Amino acid sequence: MQFNKKFVACSLLLLAASAQADDKIDQMTLADMRQALNSGSLTSEQLVRHYLDNIRANNHQGQNINALVTINEKALEQAKQWDAARAKNPTAKYAPLAGIPFVAKDNFDTRGMVTSGGSYVLRSSQPSQDAFTVKKLIDGQAILLGKANMSELAASFGWFGYSSFGGQTLNPKNTKRDASGSSSGSAAAVAAKFAPFALGSDTSGSIRAPASVTGTVGFRPSLGLISRSGIIPLSLAFDTGGVITDSVLDQAIVLDAIKGQDPSDSATLDLASDPIHFEQGLSQSSLEGKTIGVITNFKGANPEVDQVFQAAQETLVKRGAHVVAIELPKGFETLWGDVLGPVGEGEFKPQFERYLATLNPNQPRTLAQFLDLARKNQAAKGAHGMNPARLAGLEALEKTTGTDSPLYISILSRKIPQLREELMSIMKTNEVDSLFFATLNCPASVIHGVKDDSYVCQSGDTYASSYIASATGFPEITVPAGTIKGNLPVGVSFLGGYGEDAKVVSFGYAFLGR
Repeated sequence: MQFNKKFVACSLLLLAASAQADDKIDQMTLADMRQALNSGSLTSEQLVRHYLDNIRANNHQGQNINALVTINEKALEQAKQWDAARAKNPTAKYAPLAGIPFVAKDNFDTRGMVTSGGSYVLRSSQPSQDAFTVKKLIDGQAILLGKANMSELAASFGWFGYSSFGGQTLNPKNTKRDASGSSSGSAAAVAAKFAPFALGSDTSGSIRAPASVTGTVGFRPSLGLISRSGIIPLSLAFDTGGVITDSVLDQAIVLDAIKGQDPSDSATLDLASDPIHFEQGLSQSSLEGKTIGVITNFKGANPEVDQVFQAAQETLVKRGAHVVAIELPKGFETLWGDVLGPVGEGEFKPQFERYLATLNPNQPRTLAQFLDLARKNQAAKGAHGMNPARLAGLEALEKTTGTDSPLYISILSRKIPQLREELMSIMKTNEVDSLFFATLNCPASVIHGVKDDSYVCQSGDTYASSYIASATGFPEITVPAGTIKGNLPVGVSFLGGYGEDAKVVSFGYAFLGR
């Protein structure tokens, strides 16, 4: 009997130690994980099990976040295989993300796993190969844990984070609110500790907005830094891949892993002659002596957000920066109607159909075929109905003339270059190192069908500031700046000139003081 008591006591101590170790995982940076995996004090299996436990607890029960729509059933076995390989060669040098799990937005192709783009129509689509960025991570021995929910085909139409395939994603910080869109599931997964990082895509704010409202870090790179191959397109003039993380350090580590030229994406940059080193650049990051241009155009939509933004400006000063107020020309407030909207309307159909042509023969080949299946599903009034406004939007796009209209050509050949030149001229005239603004001028919005009278937003389009980076192709990082009533995070953004990605990321790091 005495032996049994000792055995039970010992078992309880081991369980307590294991639980404590698991709690520490949620606080680890990716650099911490790399060091622990290399030293053998942590295994990939422990990491994967920990995140799977978090998913089981709060994805479809508990908080019912509904961030992930598919789990990689081979993830645990892949982690065990990595551990076994490391045990045979413990002194080998491993890639920064080897043995570390991640999730990918469900518009990234994943070989042998469903890639729905959030659409029930594509619920059985299993691509034959991985998206370029997914493959880079897997080649570096990172472990794909699952796929994240998203706004359907990367456009929200008022229902942020809702898809006919996955349903509604909730914000882990306040489950009456959404996680914005369209990379809602990716941001919610990181915020809920379902994974240490998540791939997302950004066309008009789809990484930055979800990161801002979930208290995470999101970065839209200069167009061409990260490949779009194998990502379901929305508008390739503005689409880019990216990542959502818990910290700027983690952001830098993943960006270093996924950046690079892709022969299948002619927009990607050849970095061989002018390499960008994100993590290395953080070691010398500072706002001391920098001049930051504070954009004043987008204030006044929510007083609490404005207060956080004001406090963030005071933080800049405390960090040694010189702050100057800049009011952008009114044209920078109307970029959706003037630039992104018309270009997106022209590009979606031909680019989406080009993607559909890469799928298995049992999938729709044209937008018309896709819509026919969507309407049949909608008529059945089942559990996987599409947002009616999203369906109507797709129907309108089916009638567009494509990319040969004079307006489309004029925007790409004249308007966008003029915007880039004008913005750089403003930064040069004011001698600023970066522009600075609240990522969104309102907090996370209320989920469709839910009542929350505390929501305040006096803005026609809370994404308006996000369109600047989208229209110009310039880099922008959003970092957490504070939390307002209702436990709602507020993010602030640094925006720089084309190719100044490492500098912009370093400013986010310096702002947070880490």
